[in-house]
Amino acid sequence: MGRTDRQDPFGSEPDGVDPLSWSVFRAWRTTDKLNRLLFMRLLAERGGHPGQAICLWVLSGHDSISQRELAEMMHLAAPTVTAMLQKMERHGLVERTPDEHDQRLTRLSLTGAGREMAADMRSAQATYVNETIGAFPEDDRREFDRLLEVLAANIRAALQRFGDSPAPWHGPHGFTEENGPR
Repeated sequence: MGRTDRQDPFGSEPDGVDPLSWSVFRAWRTTDKLNRLLFMRLLAERGGHPGQAICLWVLSGHDSISQRELAEMMHLAAPTVTAMLQKMERHGLVERTPDEHDQRLTRLSLTGAGREMAADMRSAQATYVNETIGAFPEDDRREFDRLLEVLAANIRAALQRFGDSPAPWHGPHGFTEENGPR
């Protein structure tokens, strides 16, 4: 059985889960939390935050998209994107323009400052990748990539049971290069 002391927030493995699988799950969850913490710190160092960084990445690869398209690509509700865009607009990072053909639509674009911020976020991403994954020997990175592909396929299969389609996620692990992190 797994650890049940206060240092293990996940407790012991649930019934029907073998100890090794539970240990891997715990390590993965811990890594996920540390991943987010480090990435948030690197982004904050450059004046950004994760939601904003993803928004900048998407907009830098898809100039003049609608707010609905942005929300779909980011897998966020429209009101969440609206609030984010309002803040980014106040900071001079994005601008809205009416659609030439459909006045009901507003198109989004990065300003010069937004492009600079997107470049800073890309720099933070490069630092993160180089300091974490890039520190693995090449053979380990290849095996880790293979294992993550298998895990992603298993998660996609489990999501399909719920009728969820992973279609907007084009790459093997997540976003495509055009619209953000992979």
